[in-house]
Amino acid sequence: MKNASVNEEMETVAEEETKEKCCCDKEECNHQEKKNKKCSRKERKELEEVKALVKELQATNMDLQEKLMISKADSINYRKRKDEETANLLKYANQDLIVDLLEMIENLDRASQVKTTTEEAEKIKKGIEMTSTQFKNILSKYGVVEIEALDYPFDPNYMEAMMVDKDPTKPDGIVLEVLIKGYKLKEKVIKHSIVKVNKLED
Repeated sequence: MKNASVNEEMETVAEEETKEKCCCDKEECNHQEKKNKKCSRKERKELEEVKALVKELQATNMDLQEKLMISKADSINYRKRKDEETANLLKYANQDLIVDLLEMIENLDRASQVKTTTEEAEKIKKGIEMTSTQFKNILSKYGVVEIEALDYPFDPNYMEAMMVDKDPTKPDGIVLEVLIKGYKLKEKVIKHSIVKVNKLED
């Protein structure tokens, strides 16, 4: 009987120890679970921060790429403009000299129109005409072209109207007379033609 009582007591102690152990395990499990939840929240927060940083860096990268493309385009356009300006400077480098030569040619042309009365004067006149023609031929090699104006419609891009007249036999706005010749250097007008224009209506 005594042994049975001792056994019962031992079983009771073991049960209590098991209960205590279970309780301890439960508390430990709860503590671990709370710790895991805390860590999980922290990790999620860090992950969200990293995602936000990645988005910010991606946006910055896109912005920098766009600025770089704009900068490259500006650089290419600037280089093109400078190349065009340089080409035009070279193309029309002799413009001032040519304009001065044209004035001299006009003086020669006016001198050749003077009426001559002697054979000697006629020879001088022919010599002036030849000199004027030589100058014109030289200038034509460099792209100097006379603007055709006589009997053409008046064009303010190439001509300046100095006088008007009324000739019913010709259309309105037609050039009746070229007072001073005009010239182009390649595509550029370097001297406008000074003309008389037909005006039928007041």
